[in-house]
Amino acid sequence: MPENKDYRLVVKTLFGLEEILSKELLALGGREIKKLNRAVSVIGDLGFVYKINLGLRTGLRVLLPLAKFEMENVEHYYDELLAIAWEEHFEVQTTFAVNVVGRNELLNHSSFSGLKAKDAIVDRFRDKLGERPTVERNNPEIPVHIHIYQNTVRVYLDTSGNSLHKRGYRLESAYAPLNEVLAAGIIMHSKWNGGMPVLDPMCGSGTFLVEAALIAHNMPPNIYRRDFGFSFWKGYDHDLFEKIKSGFLGRAKEYEGKFFGRDIDTYALDVAANNIQRSMFDDIIRLKRADFFESDAPGEKGLLLVNPPYNVRIAAKTHQFYRDMGNVLKQKYVGWTVMWITSDMEAIKSIGLRPSRKWNLYNGKLECKLLQFDMYAGTKRYIN
Repeated sequence: MPENKDYRLVVKTLFGLEEILSKELLALGGREIKKLNRAVSVIGDLGFVYKINLGLRTGLRVLLPLAKFEMENVEHYYDELLAIAWEEHFEVQTTFAVNVVGRNELLNHSSFSGLKAKDAIVDRFRDKLGERPTVERNNPEIPVHIHIYQNTVRVYLDTSGNSLHKRGYRLESAYAPLNEVLAAGIIMHSKWNGGMPVLDPMCGSGTFLVEAALIAHNMPPNIYRRDFGFSFWKGYDHDLFEKIKSGFLGRAKEYEGKFFGRDIDTYALDVAANNIQRSMFDDIIRLKRADFFESDAPGEKGLLLVNPPYNVRIAAKTHQFYRDMGNVLKQKYVGWTVMWITSDMEAIKSIGLRPSRKWNLYNGKLECKLLQFDMYAGTKRYIN
């Protein structure tokens, strides 16, 4: 396994969440934090690796560097990868896969780059141990990441395994589910940290609600996961991991605030109920079937999280839908903070409200706008 020393780790995230991730890493004890594109680099040791995989809300993957070199040709690329002591990091019975990002003139296709890297790893095991590990593309125990930029090659162990947005509570999905990391990032952009009720009026799979409950209770978001990439390393320190987990749980707090999930779709509500039950927040998150346009706010103030359904496809219908939503906000949600994410840049103009803040984000490959509306009596109309 890697030595217990300090590393310049790279933590992947979604576009637009780099600032929030940087603050999270600082709060968890990270040093020399640097914002990158869709990532943040930070210095920490192996204990820190365990800690941030458990505790980060806006991180997708934590990558630990193994090697960096300037490749001269394809054979040199293979030789450098062959020289890495892979057998010191994981057992031959452990499955692995290689993911390559980037290319150059000599390695101009990620499949070829990945194949050469796989061959080097397999050959290293065969040379040293007389056996070869198994490649598992879909769900490897040891994911290896290679980044190629011009002739510079960087090799990383993915310490997370599955992406950290796969918390473990959402095993079912309604329509167009929101990525858990994005949901947490939207809530953190609002600066809400409890104290006011939370309402998701089109709650779908219930992701917003669970992420808000995790934040309010100061619970680590990946407490539900059974394993991480580092769980399969040679010399994995299970006792240290359990100690870190216990430390997180010891800092969890009671919270008596209210969380409300509504949806007009009964299937979505069933899915949300199952996911919320797995999160163990079913005693504090209240679900009911309700139409946003006919329902009242569940309090005089609070945080409203809006991810409108993506099945509103026809442009004219979408504009009217957004216009009607804006009118409901002005009539019924005075005193509330509204966080509204959408990929329909034109329909935004139909909301009829002026956002107090705006952010550019991505939901998968969809470019989105996150809008914050602070609703107060006589809220100004949106100006194009």
